[in-house]
Amino acid sequence: MELQKIQVHGFRNLHDAELNFAGDFNFVTGANGAGKTNLLEAIFYVGLASSFRVKEERSLIQTECEHLRVSAEAQGKRAAVYLDREQKKLTLQGNDVRRLSDFVGWLGLTVLSIDDIWLIRGSPARRRSFLDWVIAKISPRYCSTLLEYRKILRQRNRALQSARETGDTRSLEAFDEQLIKTGNDIYRKRAAHIPHLRAYAQTVGNTMGLEKLDFQYESTCPDMHMDERVLDDVREKELMFGHTTVGPHRDDLAFSINGFPLRNYASEGEERATAISLKLAEAEMLHSETGERPVLLLDEVTAELDEKRRDAVLRLLKGQVFYASTQLPQFARAHAHNGTVFSIERGHIEVSAAY
Repeated sequence: MELQKIQVHGFRNLHDAELNFAGDFNFVTGANGAGKTNLLEAIFYVGLASSFRVKEERSLIQTECEHLRVSAEAQGKRAAVYLDREQKKLTLQGNDVRRLSDFVGWLGLTVLSIDDIWLIRGSPARRRSFLDWVIAKISPRYCSTLLEYRKILRQRNRALQSARETGDTRSLEAFDEQLIKTGNDIYRKRAAHIPHLRAYAQTVGNTMGLEKLDFQYESTCPDMHMDERVLDDVREKELMFGHTTVGPHRDDLAFSINGFPLRNYASEGEERATAISLKLAEAEMLHSETGERPVLLLDEVTAELDEKRRDAVLRLLKGQVFYASTQLPQFARAHAHNGTVFSIERGHIEVSAAY
């Protein structure tokens, strides 16, 4: 899949612009804070209707604007996202889209950022989010399942808090049944895709110099399966804390190199290489499952790598690439005939022919 054109209005600090992209490498240069990451974020936003940087989407709207709009074209497909202070609208091929699951997947995307190290160092929520997005890009209806599960989870947590105060647990039964059903739907999807992601991660990790990179899925439910017995076992604990303590929303991924856990033994270089391996494994998995190579968005991702691993990353890049950095990298000269350079200064984007 190749992104051919994008139009941005009211997005972050970016000046309104219409940009055409090369099918190979697109280099985005500029000083720190100029807007390089904002352009990558705009591409991500129109592809997946979400940000890879913030949860509060309305912070994406320029202060002086009432709304933002990002539209794009990719090989005959057209999509747009509109957001104001009150509503969000998605359109695909000119038609309104009401469900996220009907929008996700129109454009394959994988973003690699210097902040990906927090996939390894950060909370389990970051790792769950990564896994869920990988699956959603392959099976968009997984988004609907996740949203339904989160809705049931909120309702069940309120019921637990009420039961803690009143001692009446009868209202929990209906939520238990719904939680088990949707939770197991999530578990089945995760169980189906994790082996493939692990295999790709191991292959990419080997190229990145990570010996026997691996990860294990750590589930709060035995064998990734929820049932009444699992919930009964933690009922007293849940009533005490007032929230659901088991299920796919509490699980984690544990990474290792050569059998040693990363959380205890890895260097910063190994942590960064592992995070990059996961993202490139995602890209390979999307290609295998969909038949299309995802658009790769790289945001300063090689800045903290040693030369050997930096070269390994460059060898692994396939398909259309957006490469953001403060300076044009040396390898850009190899793509002078079919690449494009965009320079950004204070949100103003210009196409540069200089290599």
